[in-house]
Parts: sequence; C-alpha cells; structure tokens
Amino acid sequence: MTPVTTPLGPEILPGTREYQWVASIVEAVERRTGRPSSWNRRLYEELGKTTGTAQIDGRMTIRRDVLDSVMHAYDATEPLSLEETGAARLGAMHVVHETDHHQNSVGDENAPDAVAYTSPEGVAVTEGLAEINRARIVDQVIRDIGMDKAVPRINDLTARTFYAGYETGVQGVLDGLQQISDRSPEEVLTAVDRAPFAQRYNAMADLVIDSRLDGLMPPEHRSQIRLRLTGPLREELAKLAGYDPDSDLPNELADQARGTAATAVQRLDSELADIERHYRQYGDNPPRMPMSAADRSLVERIETYYGRSTADLETAHLRQFLDTGTRVGLGGGAAAGAGGGAAGGAAAGGAAAAGPAGAWVAHRFGSRPFGKE
Repeated sequence: MTPVTTPLGPEILPGTREYQWVASIVEAVERRTGRPSSWNRRLYEELGKTTGTAQIDGRMTIRRDVLDSVMHAYDATEPLSLEETGAARLGAMHVVHETDHHQNSVGDENAPDAVAYTSPEGVAVTEGLAEINRARIVDQVIRDIGMDKAVPRINDLTARTFYAGYETGVQGVLDGLQQISDRSPEEVLTAVDRAPFAQRYNAMADLVIDSRLDGLMPPEHRSQIRLRLTGPLREELAKLAGYDPDSDLPNELADQARGTAATAVQRLDSELADIERHYRQYGDNPPRMPMSAADRSLVERIETYYGRSTADLETAHLRQFLDTGTRVGLGGGAAAGAGGGAAGGAAAGGAAAAGPAGAWVAHRFGSRPFGKE
C-alpha cells in the first residue's frame, strides 16, 4: 500500500469484472471527496507480499487473491462466513486507500526540507493519513457502488489492517496538533493531508507557527523553527515503521502507536515552550535561536533553494559566536583574578538588568570581547 513504482504482474483489462469493480470504487471516492485521482486507469496484479500499490506513474496494483475473494463474495449463493465477508471488505478498503495516495502529489523531493516518502517517517505519515481518510468514507463508498446489497453485512464488520499503528499514531499527532493550535480537527487534517508527501511534516509545523508564533517570530526564521518543531515528530513517528506484519497484531500495533503519538506531542509541546520563551524574552527584533553548524548549513541551503536571503544567517552566526566568546571571557576573568573577574561580572550583570534584553544583546554584539578588529 505504498505510492511507489515496482515490478508489475499481468494487466487486468478494462472488460473484466475485477477491473470494473476497482474502477467503480475509484470513481466513488473521487465523487465523495470532490478530488480527482492520478490513476491512469491501468490495473495490474501485485506480485509482492503487499496487498497492492499506487504507482507514481498512475498505475495501480492489487493481489489476485484479494480480487478472487471479492468476486467470490459477489458470486456466493449461500450466506458468507464472517471471514469471507471480511475479506471482501478488506478488498474495498484497499482500493479506497490506494486511491487516496493517487489523490495527493509527491512534491519536490529534491528540496532540502523535503521528507522522502520512502523514509520511515515518510511512510508513517503517508500511510497513516491514507488509513484515516479511508476510514472516513469506506462505508459510504461501499454503499455508493451497491456492494452492501451484493455482500450483506459487509458494513457491519470492523476490519483492521497492519497499518493500524500508522493510523492510530498519526491520528494521535493530529489530535495533539489540534489542541496546540486550537484549530478544528477538520482544519488540521486538511492542512496536513493536502500538503505534498514531501512537505507534510512542514505542514504540521506551520500549523503551530501560524497559530502560536504569529507576531512573535520573525517570518524569516520559519525554516529554522520548522526544523525544531518537525524534529520530534519525525523521530517519534519513524518508530511506527518498525513493525513485523508476520507477528504483530493490528490491535497491538495501535496500542503501541498511542504511546508513540503521546511522546511525539509532549516533545513538540516542550520544544514550542522553549521557542516561545526565546522570542518573548527579546521582544521586538529578536535574534535567531542558537543553531548547530549542521542546522545552520541546512537552513542556509533551504533558503538558497527557495531564493530567499541568507544575510541574517551570517549575522546570527556572528552573534552566537560573540555571545559565546563573551561568556568565555567573563569566565576567564574570574579564573585569572577573583577581584577583576567579579567586577567584570557585576558590570555585565548590571548592564543586563538595567536595560531591556534586546538592548543588552545588541550591546554585546557590538562589543569585541577578544579585543580583535
């Protein structure tokens, strides 16, 4: 169930019942959501272990045994068992899921701030959102194509896939984003789901930035703050990809994912608190938050890629360097002579207390603590 390009099995031709069934579901999903899909109307048998795939080039695959279970349900002259009915429902769920993939774009994977959809964190959010969207409409889609009449009780069953961990984990993060941003659940889902695969974590960060940091954080700091906010989400949701479909049960995966999502939201909230604290303490014209050399390099590549100015990054680097030097200089004074060090520290402390934080930072930036031009 991943949006990839993989080896294809035999083509399932438009004149077959199997093809017509798949096409009817895709069309029902498009009508229900009001969004076209990129399915190119080419359908193939899936040869791998997965139920099927939504191919990047527009083709779709589905395993032959899945199609056979659906056709068996349609053709049955005797009441179906729960297992047989469940197999037919899983087939419909699969096609709805893959259609969701085809309703979204991959985005620019070459962008420095992109998340590859084949990475663990990319797979987690892509598959999780597809499952969330599938769960919202699958019953209606089954009714739209008349499958509920042909397969009695099909909508009375609850079937869970091995993507239950992705679904539960991503939903938990969306719930957390809704609480943090004070946006409605629908607004949060739409903002993240409609973003290209490569930018969905940035869409999560933007929800937080636009709702909690608007007017507090300078707009040119967005790329850096996005990195800080997406970090814990990416790290935690990536853990959802470490499941074994041969041994892990869907309910167990969902239980594990709840804890993972809770940790992700807690870490996000903690990171946000640090960011808000930084910007509030400086007031107008706040400096950038401290960055590692690696983060600064990445932010510079992001800004350059999108054609934005990087002038303030060098200023921020110098500010951070000089601030560190000032602290080292004060410490050195104390070590060299208790009297001189204490006096220097008192003078610096007095200046900090006497003026606003922003003025003190500007003063330190303008000084040369190492006495060099």
